[in-house]
Amino acid sequence: MFSNVGWGEIFFLVVIGLIVIGPERLPRVIQDVRAAIFAARNAIEKAKQDLSNELGPEFDELSKPIAELATLQRMGPKAALTKTLFDGDSSMLEAFDPKKLVDPEDLRIDGAASKPATPAAVPKPATPAVKPAASPQVEGQKSDGQAHGGAISWADVT
Repeated sequence: MFSNVGWGEIFFLVVIGLIVIGPERLPRVIQDVRAAIFAARNAIEKAKQDLSNELGPEFDELSKPIAELATLQRMGPKAALTKTLFDGDSSMLEAFDPKKLVDPEDLRIDGAASKPATPAAVPKPATPAVKPAASPQVEGQKSDGQAHGGAISWADVT
C-alpha cells in the first residue's frame, strides 16, 4: 500500500508529528492512525468477499480478463507478443533477432580481418545462346522498346 513511501518520508512525518502534536500525545495518535488503517483494510476485505459471494461465477468471468491484462502489463514487449500472438512459442521472434541476423565478420574492428573496401566481382549470369524472338509490341510502346509516359517497358523487364 505504501510501497512508494521511503524511510526518509516516514522519519520526516514523525519529526513533524513530534513538533505539532507533542511527545506526550504522539503515541496515542499513532495508535489511533494504526487502528484506522486496520479498520479500513478489514472493511475492504469484507467488501471484496461480499462481492465475490453475491456475484459468484459472473465475478470470476469479469476478473479473469482483468487479471490477464494485468499480467500482460507486467511483461516486457517481447514476452507479451510471444504469449499473445504465438502462444508462448518464441522461436518465430528469435528468427528476427538482430544479433543472429548480423554476420560476426561484419562486427570486427581490427583492419587486418576486415572485409576489403571494394566489393568482390559478382559473376554475370550466363546469357542464353539462342536469342528469343522479338517480343510483341504492347499498346503504348514505341518500336525501340521504350514506353510512353514513363511506364514500365518490356526492356525494363527483360
